[in-house]
Amino acid sequence: MFLRRIFLLRTFPFRPLRTLTTSSVDIEFKDGLANITVPLPSRNESCVFQLKPFHNTIGDFIDILKEEDRGIDRASIYLSDGSRLSRNSPIELIFEENFTLKINETSFDVQPTNLFASTRPAKEILSDVSNSVTKLYHDLRLNQYVSYREKQLENQLTFLRDSVRPLNEIHVQLANKAIRRLKWIQWSILAAMSFQTGVLFRLVWIDYSWDIMEPFTYFISYSAVFMAYCYYVLRRHDMKYMNMADYMYLKILHRLLRKKNFDLARFNALKNEIMIIEHDLQRLKDPLDRIIGTP
Repeated sequence: MFLRRIFLLRTFPFRPLRTLTTSSVDIEFKDGLANITVPLPSRNESCVFQLKPFHNTIGDFIDILKEEDRGIDRASIYLSDGSRLSRNSPIELIFEENFTLKINETSFDVQPTNLFASTRPAKEILSDVSNSVTKLYHDLRLNQYVSYREKQLENQLTFLRDSVRPLNEIHVQLANKAIRRLKWIQWSILAAMSFQTGVLFRLVWIDYSWDIMEPFTYFISYSAVFMAYCYYVLRRHDMKYMNMADYMYLKILHRLLRKKNFDLARFNALKNEIMIIEHDLQRLKDPLDRIIGTP
């Protein structure tokens, strides 16, 4: 029994609060929650259940009723026009109009206090809400917290930038060196292709004829296709100029970083921390979004 109680408390946050003696279903709103008093048929007593508007459903309410009293075989809720509410219906529907709660063969007519009804103009309600938010903002001293949090993040950002600056300088130097080597390789490939074109032109039109050189040109063209397919098998990318340039640049850069014993993992971790703190600072300075550390 004790383990079953623990399971119910974890499974249903809208657990029964206390037992009372009454023969009707009553609804009371307190602290934004709905306390529903329901007579239990087996125990001949009433139990108060706590529900969260805009969070629970009719099915949740029926399930907790059955869990609390095993003598309840069926339970359903009907509106004033006789239509039955489905299990997926939101629980706040029963707060808008009169309804009937049917447990086994017993029916209870309920007249709830309308949670959403108000005789006051919407402008006055919105003004009260704004005043309450302003007072809460003042009572919680959010201005002081925002200033403290902003200063704390700026100090962390300054420390991280100072820590990453020497690594960043080395990384920039090696990146520029890798770019220069990549350009040298590209111009070398262009020179080799130009030399190959000149040699083939001489062999075809001066030294020999097309009939003799045609098989050689075929194998040269086939070799290019073969190299392109090997590149796709190894890299899983098409052999495009930009893809090849990026691959060669990264390969050269990582080789230079290894020669310099560059701590790439620490460099990336510092960069990520700086990016997160900059994002938090930006959100902190935004008056519409001052929640730090949430995505």
